[in-house]
Amino acid sequence: MPGNISQIPLVTHGVTSRMGRVRILVLNCLTTNYAQLWSEAWENSHTADRWTKSDPRLPNSFFKNLTPTWNRNCALRTDFARRQALVEIDVLAAMALGLTLEELKTIYRVQFPVLRMYEGDTWYDQKGRIVFTNSKGLTGVGFSRHEWNKIKNMKSGTVERTIIDDTLPGGPRERTIVYYAPFDRCDREKDYETAWAEFENRL
Repeated sequence: MPGNISQIPLVTHGVTSRMGRVRILVLNCLTTNYAQLWSEAWENSHTADRWTKSDPRLPNSFFKNLTPTWNRNCALRTDFARRQALVEIDVLAAMALGLTLEELKTIYRVQFPVLRMYEGDTWYDQKGRIVFTNSKGLTGVGFSRHEWNKIKNMKSGTVERTIIDDTLPGGPRERTIVYYAPFDRCDREKDYETAWAEFENRL
């Protein structure tokens, strides 16, 4: 309802808004259908942005290589990078609303127990793919619990999983996904702390 929408805070200016905008765009502009939105929202400063977390799965070249005209490399494609963008948006939104880091973490603990449970048992490979998750919203992503228990302690090497992919034009097709060990998980509160400190330095 329009009445409810009008109550949602909207940040429309400043560095916080700019850094949040580019992260929202790269999360959402996944296909050519978003090319016009991308072009209208484009700022040259987007190429100077960078991640707040240091990890090989988060290359800062991603931002550097963004272009005013949309192409498929302008979208975040890995689970790990998409999660990090959401974490950083959380922090930027909290800062824009005048919250403290501790208030943001408290909101996460108290208001989002299901997300916290999922985060605690979602594992990524060295290429940024989810190899296992207990998230009910990601049914079919990664290995089953039984399969996961057999591979979770791998220190190196690869493991494969064959799926039926029905996400591309042309209908279902068989696709093999290769996962690279070792596997690890993220700590959202620690990532909030890291992002908060980095954004404070930039702002």
